[in-house]
Amino acid sequence: MQGIITFKGKEKGLEIYLDERSTYPVLREELMEKLKKNQDFFRDSETRVIIRGKKLSEAQRKELRRVFAMDFGIRDVIYGDEADLMREAELKIEKPPEAAHPAARDEYTDEVELVSNAYFDAQSIFLNNTVRSGQRIECEGDIVVIGDVNPGGEVIAGGSIAVFGRLRGLAHAGCAGRKDVCVAAVNMCPKQLRLSGRVVTFPGEREEVHGPEVAELRDGKVVIRPVSVK
Repeated sequence: MQGIITFKGKEKGLEIYLDERSTYPVLREELMEKLKKNQDFFRDSETRVIIRGKKLSEAQRKELRRVFAMDFGIRDVIYGDEADLMREAELKIEKPPEAAHPAARDEYTDEVELVSNAYFDAQSIFLNNTVRSGQRIECEGDIVVIGDVNPGGEVIAGGSIAVFGRLRGLAHAGCAGRKDVCVAAVNMCPKQLRLSGRVVTFPGEREEVHGPEVAELRDGKVVIRPVSVK
């Protein structure tokens, strides 16, 4: 798998080359790993990312744009053909073009299923069921889960997250850069917790911690405190 994704730093951002012979699911998995290892590079939300190489469908392009925006706070993502057109016409594209055939479907099945596509632009989501392994919930506002978030499940919000159950998957609040957010859970034992640009990995012994807790940012650090219920 080594070498199928190439990063090249540019004056105003980053250029990413995707191996043309590799399948999209393999490229996506490797890209996510490399991005997570280089998160410090993306602290500047004005970073521009140009993706070149493998020809992607509109659905695949939209998915990668959504991942950059929700997971890394990067909304200026364009593809090689778009960048070339911009250079030729000396135009600045403020928004990526809409899909020419919005009804078209991908032929692949990814490991993580986005189950909240209809909610992406909502101010909040109220989910009355458990988030299972392989499911991903995204919202630009707040997310409330009446149930558990199982290992392998992902909850990503532009605002805050509240879980009325066991939080054992990934929770990312303030994914677009907001710092006035928090993550609350009846049982806080996630695989990974993210608040704005801060990442916290939990030790296994937190599985034994019981009682509601809330995680929030204080002076740039993630602080977890118990919630008193009377």
